[in-house]
Amino acid sequence: MSGRREFSLLDDSNKELPRSRMKGVRQCPKLLEENFAEPHQRNGDLHHISKALSAEVLHGDGKDEDTGLFCFSSPEENKTGQDIDEALSIAISNLGHFQEASKVLEYLELKVKHKKEKVTEAADRTLDELITLLSRKRKSFAELKNNINNYSSSIAKTKEVIKEKTKHLIGAIRTAKELKFSHSLRNCCDLAQIIYDLKLPVEAELSRVKNLQDKILSSEDNGQDTLILDGQEETPDVIIEEILEDDLEGLTELVLVSHVINPCHFYIRRYSQKKEAFALQMKLESFCCSKSSYLLPSDTLELGARTFIKSKETGMWCRGTITELIPVESKSRRKKLCGPIRYKVCDVALLEVFLIDFGSSVVLIFSGCGPTKRPDPATLQTIETHDICLFVRKPDEHIEAELAAIPPLAVRCSLKDVVPKNEDEGWGEEAKTKFLEMVNNKVVSMMVFREEDGVLIVDLRKPPFNEVSSNTPLSLKDALVFLDLARFKLQIPRQLENCTISQYSPPNIPQEGEEVFVVVCHINSPSDFYLRLRESVESLALSEKIQEIYKQENGKNLEIFYPVEGQACVAKQEDGNWYRAQIIGLPSCQEVLVKYVDYGNIANLPHKDIRRVKQEFLSFPEKAIRCRLACIEPFEGAHEWNREAKERFEEMTEDKLMLCSVIEILDNDILSIELFNASADNGKKISINCQLVEEDLASYIPGYAERTGVKPNEIWDDPLEEISKTSEAFIPIDMESVDEGDFRSLCNKELHGRISYVVSPSKIFVQLLASESILKSLQEEMASIYRESQPQSVKWEREMHCAVYIRDVDQWQRGQIRRIVSETSAEVLLYDSGAEKTVEVSCLRKLEENMKTIRTLAIECSLTEIRPTGGSTEWTATVCECLSYYLTGAQVKIVIQKNDVGGALPVKILCKDETGKVTDTSEYLIEQGLALRNQRTGKADGASLVSKEHLEVHFEQENTQLDGCNSKIASARNRTVPEENATISESEQKSLKIHEPLPHSEMDEVYKSPIVPEAKIFQAVVSCIGGDGTIYIIPKSFETALNKMMAEIQNTFKGLGLLIPYCWKKGEACVVRGSDTVWYRGKIVEVSGSTLQVQYVDHGYIESIPQCHLYPTTFYTGIPLFCIPCQLYKTLPIGNFWQQEAVEYLQELLKNEEVEIHVKELPDNPWGKLSISLYFGGMSLSSFMAYQRYCVAEDCQNIEKQGEFEGNLLPSYLLQPLPVPGETFPVTVSHLVSPKEVYIRLDSSENLTKNSATERSASCDSESLNKALKWCNKIVKTLPHLTNFKKELPCLAEYVDGLWYRAKLLSITQLVPVQILVQFVDYGTYLVAPISRLRHIPCHLLKYPVQAVRVLLAGFRPASDDKNVERIPYSPEWSLKALWTMVDCVEGKHLFASILTVSPEVTISLYGEDKNLVHLKLIEMGLAELDQ
Repeated sequence: MSGRREFSLLDDSNKELPRSRMKGVRQCPKLLEENFAEPHQRNGDLHHISKALSAEVLHGDGKDEDTGLFCFSSPEENKTGQDIDEALSIAISNLGHFQEASKVLEYLELKVKHKKEKVTEAADRTLDELITLLSRKRKSFAELKNNINNYSSSIAKTKEVIKEKTKHLIGAIRTAKELKFSHSLRNCCDLAQIIYDLKLPVEAELSRVKNLQDKILSSEDNGQDTLILDGQEETPDVIIEEILEDDLEGLTELVLVSHVINPCHFYIRRYSQKKEAFALQMKLESFCCSKSSYLLPSDTLELGARTFIKSKETGMWCRGTITELIPVESKSRRKKLCGPIRYKVCDVALLEVFLIDFGSSVVLIFSGCGPTKRPDPATLQTIETHDICLFVRKPDEHIEAELAAIPPLAVRCSLKDVVPKNEDEGWGEEAKTKFLEMVNNKVVSMMVFREEDGVLIVDLRKPPFNEVSSNTPLSLKDALVFLDLARFKLQIPRQLENCTISQYSPPNIPQEGEEVFVVVCHINSPSDFYLRLRESVESLALSEKIQEIYKQENGKNLEIFYPVEGQACVAKQEDGNWYRAQIIGLPSCQEVLVKYVDYGNIANLPHKDIRRVKQEFLSFPEKAIRCRLACIEPFEGAHEWNREAKERFEEMTEDKLMLCSVIEILDNDILSIELFNASADNGKKISINCQLVEEDLASYIPGYAERTGVKPNEIWDDPLEEISKTSEAFIPIDMESVDEGDFRSLCNKELHGRISYVVSPSKIFVQLLASESILKSLQEEMASIYRESQPQSVKWEREMHCAVYIRDVDQWQRGQIRRIVSETSAEVLLYDSGAEKTVEVSCLRKLEENMKTIRTLAIECSLTEIRPTGGSTEWTATVCECLSYYLTGAQVKIVIQKNDVGGALPVKILCKDETGKVTDTSEYLIEQGLALRNQRTGKADGASLVSKEHLEVHFEQENTQLDGCNSKIASARNRTVPEENATISESEQKSLKIHEPLPHSEMDEVYKSPIVPEAKIFQAVVSCIGGDGTIYIIPKSFETALNKMMAEIQNTFKGLGLLIPYCWKKGEACVVRGSDTVWYRGKIVEVSGSTLQVQYVDHGYIESIPQCHLYPTTFYTGIPLFCIPCQLYKTLPIGNFWQQEAVEYLQELLKNEEVEIHVKELPDNPWGKLSISLYFGGMSLSSFMAYQRYCVAEDCQNIEKQGEFEGNLLPSYLLQPLPVPGETFPVTVSHLVSPKEVYIRLDSSENLTKNSATERSASCDSESLNKALKWCNKIVKTLPHLTNFKKELPCLAEYVDGLWYRAKLLSITQLVPVQILVQFVDYGTYLVAPISRLRHIPCHLLKYPVQAVRVLLAGFRPASDDKNVERIPYSPEWSLKALWTMVDCVEGKHLFASILTVSPEVTISLYGEDKNLVHLKLIEMGLAELDQ
């Protein structure tokens, strides 16, 4: 614990604040002794002393080295003496050489001996392992013979278990779906048992299947004939294969890439060794946490030695080999290079370690002395530290022997046959980045080709079990080449074998002879073009969802690194939108040729404009159907179509709904068709094929004119006069009449028809396909009669039959006048389609008598087994519009249901969706939440229990909400046209008189109003501040119910919102998917284009939300809102409305904060604002906002005086009430002055006894004080700076962690600039602060007692024989060592205290968690002695 940084430490948590205060004691001795000198000056002094001592020691060493061994002096100068001196000099020199040589030989002898022992040990261990492995292999094969016979029985048993559980789960799902929408059934069922059955785990069964799959398929994938046993390791197999055969080509295994230097130098870890890796990690963590592994400054590090080091990336301990040692500069100059390179830890400036289990390297740099050579941080993990020992551990003999059997887990590999694109420049950073993107954190399949010098030559591929949506390429080396980041050595990439690619399913094509409505989407020529079936709801939603997802994606994780011909993708078009496509060619590097499968056009795109297709879009079949016009060819036998023919064909089909008649289905599912313009003049279908021939742009194929006597567009029908007599001939035997009464006897009979008009699920009009020829002939006859007719002077009246000209489709249709709107307009019923139109009287003609005898061609039907949501008997406009959009014009199959009640024909309506799947319309409405299933009763279905007259009245009323989308619907009508003078029943007359719309309900009433708590004062959380200053609160008592409702909403609604087109209404209830992907209750506030203004009704705030994140529902409208809108009581904003600056300030101050609410006045209506007084941290919000000049409050306090103290009255803090003497109570020590003098805080975290009223009070005060200080920190900038500097003056002071705390002034320590010594009264710590870090304290903070109490510890005194030189300056009787020891005894620990005396000073006995006195350790160490 450093004693030099009390005021520079920064704590990350307020909870750890007492700990940081404790550490401040290390500064106290120097603080008071040196008159609060700067810490860095003292640090510098200590540093100089340390350097001086080091220099003195070094100087002494130098003297020893300079001492001479021999000293000769010649007694006389003669020739003999000179010879002796010369000989002695040579002898001494030779003797020195011999000694050095002896030392070298001794070193070499020890080295060879050590090497021999290692080689012998390794050889013995390896042979033992091989013998053991061979024995294990023999035993494994013997076990395999017995276990193979058990697989068949295991598979049969597993199938039986899964079949039984599947049956049970399907039954539970069906029951749950019924219960979800039928609350009455919940009382009849064991709901808990059903939920339990739904949640039954299936992991056991799936695990059994997965185990069988792994055992059986692994042998097939690897080309083996045997099955791998449970728990058998793959490593022994690899070792045996290396012994038996050297050729590794074809070996495939799953691996993880652990480190990449470049594509030809990377490391992998085998997936099969994950258990060994986990066990190794556990051993390393256990060993490195023991003190025996700690590295000491005096320990030696040797180059090439094994060590353990902590990884910077993972924080785990790893095995490593020291690859580089760089000493500090002074040691480097003195080191003599003899023998291995080794240095003491304290002399190392840089240490590089290679992690043998990962392939990467870690570099440790001593921050105190940087080396001259520094590593590249981009390629290595670099850690700069002041203590290398924190990151390195030394192995001992035991752990080395234990880990010797585990080989390095990282295997070096290189991609086969690839080199950098530019060999001179080498591998670029982009190649490494792309390599990592494709394999990082993914299990990949590695194919081994060979081994060269210990390096495996491999290719990495997508594993066979990987899902289609993964961006792992089929071949990593081919992908790098395709991306132009590498090239092959000799050959181009070969086509990958046995690799599946994602593809779309072919389009759903109509059958021969079938007629369907289509849109031509792309034209190459009349003999080669593409069309799409008329858009369904799913089709529209698919396109919108693709744009939503791919426009938001930034390309990450969706890139296609190696495109393959035939692969499905999503490609960008020139308009900037994304569409489904298929890769049909690779023209050049970085380019792809794609075909847009939903439109048929082709484009050449850069590689960056394609993305991998998500699985959800892959399931839809292609939409573009390839076609050719039947029976025609280019004009006069030309080889190709001319430009005029192509342009004319485009002109006739562009942006038009066409009728397609399939003549023949050719090879490759190409349709030979005849196209008709369905909306042509006079109601006739004009053949595009024939029109091209008539305009001399095409010719009939040879032999076509002779083979048929009529042109393709000629239709043979009976004359209109015969239709009334022979209409039965056009209808099958099972539908002799179009009257519903005749159909009721055909229960469960299936009929084919087309939806002509939709009012609601209870009123749908269907035209039978068998009647289409009658309708067609009728319309042609009416066109020929009334085309040239002039308006007639007829007095039109109700119930008169007429011929009606419909301008929208340019057709004449039969009708009956339902209502005279004005002198110039009338409302008519088109009884061949069921629709009602308001037309001008100039469009009416008298209907010919022979046309009145033909029965109506539209059957009124009603969907069974469903009822409206929300408990109503009436269908909402939302449901009607959705159903009309979905069904109108669709070809369907109706199944007649049994029902004896009169009215519409009860049916089920089945139609095909975009994927060709047959959908029940009733089930579709239930799934979308637009309808509920009828409850089964002994009576008729709920939809039929409502009288026909009541339904007609509802339809009249409902149409006022349809915004003109549908016309008003009249009362029930007969299937045959009545005579003009026919009478109408009283019930029909009554229904026709009712036209008054329902009163429009208020928007707010879609939900129940919020409930105000009964208590006048309660706690709440501010959820939102409205733009008008409205404060939205959620009472704390509501949180449980709110969370329960939110959980139910999440379980009900999953995925995206409503994807089909929908007409949203202002005020409509819905659920909204927020940015946090959570569903909330919502309400439409404003409708504007594709985005809507939606209010989160349980939180108050409003957002712009795209329609795809909304879902209309009335499921939760019966639950009152949890959010209460409020306003400040008797508070008037400046300018009579809250300014934007004030609203933003309120949001910053209050959002998501817990406050205290005082209810003043209830609103006049349930949806009004609640008048409240709001208090945060004990302060009134009205008073605070008035002080900020944002408002005027009638009864607010004068907040300006809260922090100012005038006159001689000096405020002071309240003292903390202490427990009764003799009572033991929990405490924590927040600050130490000396081992004898400390500051304690009553510990609120411990359980308090019944008798500890003082302690309970202190706990409450502490919690309230923390909340008050939290608020003060938010508004501290609004408090004035301190201008009065009297001693003991309370104030707020900013600590080094940036937060403000209660403090008091002690003294002025410096005048220029002004420095004030303050004490934090709730902790006891001191700080020297400038006046900029001192502010006035609000008065309400003075009501809380000080939390830190100064006490003296009893029972001990300073040791009389303490020989430690370093003493506490302001308390020299104590040594600094005694102070640090006491810090270790009390810091961050839960202690217990008992008061002995309270006067003249509070004296206590302090106990540790073990109930022993804390000062006993000082006595044991001789730093203190017992006080007698």
